[in-house]
Amino acid sequence: MMKAFLAGLLAALVAASVEAKPTIPQERIPPETPSDVRRYLDELYSRDPVTRAMAAVKLGRLGDRAEPAIPFLTAMLGDAVKLEWEVRDPDVANPLEEVKKRILGFYEDQATSPGTEAARSLSRLCTAATEELLAALKDSNAHVRRNAAEALGGIRDRKATEPIVLLLKDAERDVRARAARSLGRLRDPAAAEALVAAMKDPERQVRREVVTALGELKDPRALPALLEAIQDTVEVREAATAALLETRDPRAVEPLIVSLKHRKEDVRRISAKLLAAIGGPRVIKPLILALKDPAADVRFEAASGLRKLSGEDYGADPEKWERWHQLDEAAREIDERLAGDAALTYIAALLNPNWAARAYAAKALGTLNDRRAVVPLRGVLWDKDPTVRVHAATALGAIGDPQAVEPLLAAISDADPEVQEAAEGALRAITGANLGREVSRWQEWWDENHDYAFNRYHEKVARDAADEAAQHPEEEAPADETSGSGGTLALAIILVLVAVFPIAMLIVLRVMRRH
Repeated sequence: MMKAFLAGLLAALVAASVEAKPTIPQERIPPETPSDVRRYLDELYSRDPVTRAMAAVKLGRLGDRAEPAIPFLTAMLGDAVKLEWEVRDPDVANPLEEVKKRILGFYEDQATSPGTEAARSLSRLCTAATEELLAALKDSNAHVRRNAAEALGGIRDRKATEPIVLLLKDAERDVRARAARSLGRLRDPAAAEALVAAMKDPERQVRREVVTALGELKDPRALPALLEAIQDTVEVREAATAALLETRDPRAVEPLIVSLKHRKEDVRRISAKLLAAIGGPRVIKPLILALKDPAADVRFEAASGLRKLSGEDYGADPEKWERWHQLDEAAREIDERLAGDAALTYIAALLNPNWAARAYAAKALGTLNDRRAVVPLRGVLWDKDPTVRVHAATALGAIGDPQAVEPLLAAISDADPEVQEAAEGALRAITGANLGREVSRWQEWWDENHDYAFNRYHEKVARDAADEAAQHPEEEAPADETSGSGGTLALAIILVLVAVFPIAMLIVLRVMRRH
């Protein structure tokens, strides 16, 4: 048994002296009504508002057996006695516990009434909008109109859309708000235009419900109104944010980018959050710029969004994110041009004036494990950009050709610690040795094991080739000597350019310094 304690009926409660009951006389309860249904129907006529409310709840839980109760529940929609109770030490085994909690004030929507609980039970018992409920939308009592709208929203019969739309212009605020909520539950696109127009309602409570309803409709026509709503009052902004997160309409991107410069901090924060949720290449640059916002909450949302979209984590450092963005754009641009021999495309990109293109090309070459890339990658170990040098060293380690050892020995002394680390890792991968970052130790090891390293590598290449041939014995016949001449010539030209490019750059830099 539930242990319930009255925390106190509100002093403003019209207490038990007010007798609110169904407008249908109790004598009209059909005599053939099942006994349990009859018991709760009788309780609808109690002088105690809690008893009436609980009777409505229990009737709703009886299902089809309680069908005779529908007209009586409809007739008590005007029972507006306010209840506010508190439950302590509840018996969780009681099946009515959650319903009781809702009635007695455990949840956010604490205010209830017997009429409200009747409406909720009607939404469970009715399979279609009844004529009595539709007529109740025009009742002179505002509580009846409000609760009728709630019941019809729960029934979700679109026959009720048009009459509920009319309530968006009702004189009573609570009726307009409940009508908007019910239209959201009906999810009828026919209500979209009326809901958009209702965004001009002077009451923020109504606008909040309208925004929520528009989010449930997911109608494209609602987007401008939802975007405008993020500049409304706090509660309306929160509802608009939830609605836009639900729809994630790509058309919202450009307006949200503009809103990142809004004078209100909360509008900028919401805009950053929504841009991150919508995603796509277009949102990255604005989010990086938002990392410079003076408000910490805006920077937090921007950084969180960038982490989610990229899978990387550069904190709230706009310079690091900007370099990541440039690298990502370069990767997309190069990969869109890929055709035929990918290695040749990436090797050619090592000559690109854009550091990000060179860095991505070096990184990609490491994944191909193509020996033709070794000489070009050795050349870019002297690139002016440290990120390019890091990717070049890492790629050489992935390919594993001992031809890269000597330039990697030099790279261990690079001015950039990340390049040093990449070079050391590459040397470990190629040689199998682990000698830290002391160049002298590495040089001594290399002098003693040079031939061994090359022999081991060539044996590995031969084994890999044999395994490949065994797996694909009839893949292709040997090409004749002239078949690959075009690709070989192109590769030779690129190799020469890559080899000469670093030297040419050094000469140019020295000449510029003299002048």
